[in-house]
Amino acid sequence: MSETTPKKNGMATAALVLGIISIPTGFMGWLGIICGILAIIFAVVAKNKIKADPALAHTSGAAKGGLITGIIGMIIGIVMIILAIMLLSAAADMALDAAGDSQSLDELMNSLEDLN
Repeated sequence: MSETTPKKNGMATAALVLGIISIPTGFMGWLGIICGILAIIFAVVAKNKIKADPALAHTSGAAKGGLITGIIGMIIGIVMIILAIMLLSAAADMALDAAGDSQSLDELMNSLEDLN
């Protein structure tokens, strides 16, 4: 009696792996976005393969999981980039304010010296 091994869908597996990787790397920004996009692309290709070949139906869970985790990782990456931009903007504003305050402090010191 020969057992037949089920067909494998490498795209579904790749989508799932990249989707899972995209979540922790999403906290690094660009890397999570890239992994998330690749996971989404591979998941869509895997789903098209599943539609074309019903023998691959057992891999639909991996494709769906890759799609979902890829989207989550991509969203995390986008949010982290937005937060980084906001942080840098706030730091730049604080630096400019500090530079402005030091100039006005110098002007105050000069005016006090002039009074003497």
